[in-house]
Amino acid sequence: MSVTVFLSNTNIQIAVGSGSPTSAKVRNLISMALPSGAVLNGVITDPVALKETIRECWKINKIPKSDVMLVLNSPQLRANRIDTPILPEKKTTEFVERETKDSEYGRFQKPVTGWYFVSKNVKEKKQKIISETADREFIKAYVELFGSVGVKLSSIHNGVNLAIKLFGAQARGKTLVYMILDGTSLVTILYSQGEYYYDSTSRVFAQPGTPEFAKEIYGSVSGIRQFATAQHLADTNINEINFAGLAESQVKRLAEDISVIDGQLIVSQADCPRYVDAGSRQREFPYFVYAVAGLVKVAEKLTVLDAAHKTSDAAQNRRGKLKLILPLAGVAVILAIITGILMAIKISKQRKLDELNRYIKDPAIIAQVNRYDKISGDMSDLGMIQGGVDRLLENQDSYPTPDSKINNEIIKAANRHKVNITFNSYSAKTGIFSVTAKSTEVDDINAFIADLLKMDIFENVDYTGYTRVNETVGWSINVVCTLAGQKADTEQK
Repeated sequence: MSVTVFLSNTNIQIAVGSGSPTSAKVRNLISMALPSGAVLNGVITDPVALKETIRECWKINKIPKSDVMLVLNSPQLRANRIDTPILPEKKTTEFVERETKDSEYGRFQKPVTGWYFVSKNVKEKKQKIISETADREFIKAYVELFGSVGVKLSSIHNGVNLAIKLFGAQARGKTLVYMILDGTSLVTILYSQGEYYYDSTSRVFAQPGTPEFAKEIYGSVSGIRQFATAQHLADTNINEINFAGLAESQVKRLAEDISVIDGQLIVSQADCPRYVDAGSRQREFPYFVYAVAGLVKVAEKLTVLDAAHKTSDAAQNRRGKLKLILPLAGVAVILAIITGILMAIKISKQRKLDELNRYIKDPAIIAQVNRYDKISGDMSDLGMIQGGVDRLLENQDSYPTPDSKINNEIIKAANRHKVNITFNSYSAKTGIFSVTAKSTEVDDINAFIADLLKMDIFENVDYTGYTRVNETVGWSINVVCTLAGQKADTEQK
């Protein structure tokens, strides 16, 4: 019997059952509210309250305490899809560590990385894997907290990628979007012709069942459509949304409100996949997507939990060896020194020893040594000062400058696609432009933003808030452009 636990900011969801790589059987679904503030974005903020909730939940529902998988959606547990050559398991682990080191390790003090297998293309000699990286202390905190109430965690995984695997077979051959609402967190997953292409996480501010909520959801759909157009996907006709995390009546209200905005967009409640046997609990599936997804087995090779254990064991072994080696090494050094001194005394001639002493005590030699030490110290100080000046000049030269050239590039891109733009603001501290783009055609705005994304003068381009203004103006969107740093003179040469 397997147990999957999903922790959100508001509740704990548990699925008890069994599974294989292609199916799952649900025997029980359990949900319990978490104390306010006990968990924030996957980080334990009130361990005492969380511990008592877990203890009570297991006691009341008589849940098995072994073979428990923890599922989290947290920026502290980063997951990436990686294409690697087909390699043995050990070589794949080394490849993953190299690939994730520069991009992920910098944000964690003691990073640990695990991975699991997704698919293999023998013809192209490639395989797809999911790498998961977290700080060792982050993993340790969950292991110790669950362990304190007798629950033994067997693995920890990112929930979004488990959901992508769960819906993959159901989306086969289709172009559609899955949306999963968890409190105020909305996860959006795009499949085009049955292939996974993209996922994003955003915050929803409006209450479900209101027109404002429908507008926010439609804004997310517009962003997905824009992504599909910019990426030149084979099928950009995105008109089907499967929604999870809301009651059936709420989904129907959402579908009605969106049909007023876009009559071609079909919104329906996410169905339990046919390869998931939930029995009488099938109607509850939309609320337990992440927990149920954990029952479908993944080809685990090295989980972050195992990686954290190995890192800890290796550190303890190194400390143990040092405790054993250091005393022996100290004795060996002392014996070597004594032996060297005795041999020197035995084979040296008194004449050479006296000559050496005269050389050492020569005032001229002593003066030269002191002068060398002073010059060496001065040169070291000057080198540190020069290094600081060089770094200052490099930072100054690379600071982004919002001159007329930047404005002209934005205006040219807007003119090419008949888009009206308004420059709202610029922050010298962050290097961010705020621009409002308006056009009677949504595709013109999409093409304009696609041009901005290609410009190397911007480090990042974000766009939010598609709004239908009126028949004359058409559509409006807020565009935020972050300037890229300039190349220093030394780099340009």
